[in-house]
Amino acid sequence: MRTDGRLFFLTPRVLELGYAYVCSAGLPDVAQPHLEDLSARVRESASVSVLDGDDIILVARVATPRIMTVTGTVGTRFPAAATSTGRVILAGFDDDALNSYLSRVTLLKLTRYTITDRARLRAELERVRQRGYAIVDQELEEGLRAVAAPIRDTCGRVVAALNVSAYAGRSSFEDIHHRLRPALLKTAALIEADLASVACRDAER
Repeated sequence: MRTDGRLFFLTPRVLELGYAYVCSAGLPDVAQPHLEDLSARVRESASVSVLDGDDIILVARVATPRIMTVTGTVGTRFPAAATSTGRVILAGFDDDALNSYLSRVTLLKLTRYTITDRARLRAELERVRQRGYAIVDQELEEGLRAVAAPIRDTCGRVVAALNVSAYAGRSSFEDIHHRLRPALLKTAALIEADLASVACRDAER
């Protein structure tokens, strides 16, 4: 907004909020068929999450019977720092936003593998930035591994994250890298393309 000293006026940047709203409002419907296709191809559970405060919230999900106990349903919240989707979204923060997050967040030790040291978490988020995806190994629940990729808007900002979760005893890191990751990245790109199309159609109305 801008002001003349008495009144406040919206600036063109308000359009950015409009796109964010379109993404969040239409994301579950756009993502669901892609999640179903991804889950069927890799035979693992898949979900899309967004950030709310310091937590991630599941907004779309397809579960398989083989997943572990911490599965979650649409609307479930998890600490962003301990999840693959959360780390992908946090890695998309600029330095100021990330510093603010790390200074205030309480890093809960959910399993013996959970990273609770801020310096280690910062280093991990930098690795996620560099490679463009996140892998979390048994930090949310022992026995559960997950890989996540960002979902970006047309300006390149991370607005959500897509992940695949698998039982650690069944999916090695090699399996995650060579089987799950390529399918995950392809699906994230498809969701991004569909979100852009929805935003364009709504802008034309």
